[in-house]
This record gives sequence, C-alpha cells and structure tokens, in this order.
Amino acid sequence: MEVSRRAIHIVLIICIIVAVAIFVGVTMQRYEIEGEKNMPFELSKIMIFSTAEGFANEKSDYKWDFNIFQNNDIYISIAKNDDYKKTEIIDKIVIDNFSIDEKPKKGELVVYKPNIETATPFKCDEKYEVKDVLEFTGETEANVEKLQIANQGGMIIFRISNKNLHRYQSNDDKTIVHDGTLLAKANIKNEDIKCKVSFDITIELKSEKKYKGTITLELPEGNILKNGQESLEITNFDDVVFKRI
Repeated sequence: MEVSRRAIHIVLIICIIVAVAIFVGVTMQRYEIEGEKNMPFELSKIMIFSTAEGFANEKSDYKWDFNIFQNNDIYISIAKNDDYKKTEIIDKIVIDNFSIDEKPKKGELVVYKPNIETATPFKCDEKYEVKDVLEFTGETEANVEKLQIANQGGMIIFRISNKNLHRYQSNDDKTIVHDGTLLAKANIKNEDIKCKVSFDITIELKSEKKYKGTITLELPEGNILKNGQESLEITNFDDVVFKRI
C-alpha cells in the first residue's frame, strides 16, 4: 500500500509539472503572438504625407535645375490608455533599427529628424539625417522641433526621403509645381519609387518600464505622380506587437 501511495504521488507530481509546463508554454507562445494587452500608453494614429520637391542646383545654365527628392512625412500619435489605472509618465520615445525591407528601384532612402531653423518642420539637410537612433524626451509640454513629446502622450514626427532621385533640367517650363508631379516630368514611374520600410518604436517610462514594437510602412502613399500629394491615416495596429523589454 505504501508503495502504491508513493507511486500515485509521483504520478500526480509529474502531471502537475507537465500541466504547469504546458500552461507556461501556451502563455509564452500567446505573448509572442499578441504581446502586451494593457499598456499605459499606446499607438493611436499614424499619418503619412507623401509628395516630392526639388532642390535647386547653383551655377546652372538652365532656367530650372534641381535635384528631386520624394518625401514621406510620418506623424505618430501616442495616447494614454484610459483602461490602465496606474499613473505613468513617459520618459522618452525611441525610434531605431530602421530597415529597408523592399528597396526602391531608384534613389536612396534617408531618415530626417525635425529642424528648428525654418517654419516648415523638415529640412533635407545632412545635419538632420538620423544615422542610428531618434529620441523624443518626455516633457511637461510638447515641442517636436526640440524632439520633445508631452509626458502624458502626444506626437512624434520624422521624414523618410528618397533623395537625389533625378536631376531635372529645363528651359521650357514657365512654372514648376514642387510636388509629386515633378516625378512624372522626370519620367519616373510609381514602381520605381515603391518601397517598404520598418523600424522599432520603444515607449520608455519613468518607472523604468519599456515596451517595444515594430512598425512597417509601404511608401510612398497613393499615386503622387498624378495627384501631387497623398495622405493616409492608420488607426488599426493589430499587426504591431508590443512587448516588455
């Protein structure tokens, strides 16, 4: 009888261990697929504005002589989660690990941070290029030019440009409109500039909690060769999985 009881106990212990292991495994697998379900702050909206513009070349014999850039301005809104009952404060938002998943057939992709020199939010200048990491610090008031986001949620912005797509030279045009129709003038096709990029976004809190997810975007939006400018608003983020790090 004693041996039988011991055997039963051993079997029960083994069953409990197996059940716990299965539960942990299923939970971990579910977390890998679904990620965090109740973050203090979450993505609320992404806006993409796509167009093109020309940058004049000096000392030219042509009436119009400029390099064409195709620009995609990215606006990411981060909002406080009303279902999260504890108080948290944003320490910083980090954008990094930029990756070109599908390269455009023409041009070179570059990321630019906002500038503080002009009235427009972006300036395609080498000193504003993002080499590795773009950080927005959490402050009491937002200031995107100074790379500051409100610590209870706000907006971060940056630009992804396809630079030096074409050098356009002409003496025939009476006027030039600096938008996506410039690409059509340069005989560039939509399939020449289509690309897919991804990057990581990390929400870091004063409590030292960190949540990281990956965002993938197809650029440029719409048919800018025909319409000049296009925009897209994204509010569904089922494909963006955030995890604690």
